[in-house]
Amino acid sequence: MRSEKTSLIHPVLGAALAALILAVPAGAAQKKGPLKVFILAGQSNMDGQADVHTIDFLGEDPDPARAALLKIFKPDGKTLMTRDDVWVTSDDVSGILGPGYGGRKDYSKLGHCIGPEYSFGYFMGEASANQILLIKYAPGGQSLYQNFRPPSAGLPDPMPMKGGPNKTKIPMTAEDFGGQYRGLVGCVHDVLKNLKQRFPAYDEKAGYEIVGFVWFQGFNDMISGGKPVSEYGQNLICLIKDLRKEFKVPNMKAVVGVMGVNGVKNEVGKQGDIRNQMRSMNTVPEFKGNVKAVESAPLLDPRVVALKTAGWLNKDRDLKANPLTPEEQAMLGRATSNLGFHYYGEGRFFILLGQAFAEAMQALLKN
Repeated sequence: MRSEKTSLIHPVLGAALAALILAVPAGAAQKKGPLKVFILAGQSNMDGQADVHTIDFLGEDPDPARAALLKIFKPDGKTLMTRDDVWVTSDDVSGILGPGYGGRKDYSKLGHCIGPEYSFGYFMGEASANQILLIKYAPGGQSLYQNFRPPSAGLPDPMPMKGGPNKTKIPMTAEDFGGQYRGLVGCVHDVLKNLKQRFPAYDEKAGYEIVGFVWFQGFNDMISGGKPVSEYGQNLICLIKDLRKEFKVPNMKAVVGVMGVNGVKNEVGKQGDIRNQMRSMNTVPEFKGNVKAVESAPLLDPRVVALKTAGWLNKDRDLKANPLTPEEQAMLGRATSNLGFHYYGEGRFFILLGQAFAEAMQALLKN
């Protein structure tokens, strides 16, 4: 049953949608207790690159349980779900949970894409008796090794080189590392300092509590190879521990999305290596019961992956000898909206990913 906090808006996104979503929180009916805060961080795939039209493909899933999820996000088949008991801050936009917080050209307003926040927020809202806030920080094209490098990871030794004057190479400096880590920390502190301004319905007497962190990132480290891959696990341990220390939440729960670009068969070379680095969070003794790595590759639609990787990972299909049929092309048009490293911009995938993140987070919170 849909929560009484769930409402509907017209699917056409733009200025009218932004105005509607931004206007609602001032009068939003609140749940009781402290505001529960979840930090969602990473790069472009945490941002989310799935056009909203691809959400409909969820209804074509061969698994009836998954296909039925479309009724949550499009109950009447035309309108997209929002809920005012879950708030979202993404760059310059703060409002109620809804579509449009994904990747967009102008980050001062909503766009027409979703990321994992859409279904994560829904399922966390269903499970919580408290008002929820999602703070999303997800700049594209950033690495953990350099950009998100946490303080306790120290500096690389030897120091990598960068371009210098007259096409020379010079060593990087300390200032070249950790910029996005500092940006993430600054963003969270700024949002929490200005909650009443961003969300007029925020109950200052009840206060807030940071309870969870979700991390979905890794492509830039993977394509770099070498130390960005081999040291990824240790850097991720440092990231989680440093954020707990920074926000004074020693037991903050953390969910890590294991990179799944191009599906379950893409376990070769650097792709397989970095996935294993992410999976290693499940074997860190001090993280037992409070950190969980979740697989994302199985959540991609296997029909889409088979066509998109034909002649490569899918060696059973030669597109020169057996080109895409009109029906297959139409299916890809319904299912995808972006490139492979953005999980094909598959709305179905991001709905299932957000659900998987929420289920993992709920399990951790029960401990």
